[in-house]
Amino acid sequence: MSKEELLKLLDMVDERIRRVEEELENLKKLRELVQAKILEIGEVKPEEKELATILESVRWRRYPSGTGEWCFADQLPESFIKELKRSPNRSKEVSGYTYRLKILSGGKEIVSRREIR
Repeated sequence: MSKEELLKLLDMVDERIRRVEEELENLKKLRELVQAKILEIGEVKPEEKELATILESVRWRRYPSGTGEWCFADQLPESFIKELKRSPNRSKEVSGYTYRLKILSGGKEIVSRREIR
């Protein structure tokens, strides 16, 4: 193959990778919506194992320091947020992480998580 043919092939592969990554992101968002809807419909309180699976499926953002992650509270099951609000220090341990509810200065709620060491 010539250099030009190889470059075209590389471009095709890169484009396919981009489309697959985009599709994966869309599927993750759809999964989050379906999970939220299921919880909303029945106000079902997920069991610990199910909760751990749901918490792992969320798009967590790393703190710049590298110690922990966070997400907006509205991305998590409402029953879990209520449980955090009821706990004395607004935290709970689930599957090797400590989750803590925080309220930002603008009133927006986030949940942070850090690995238990």
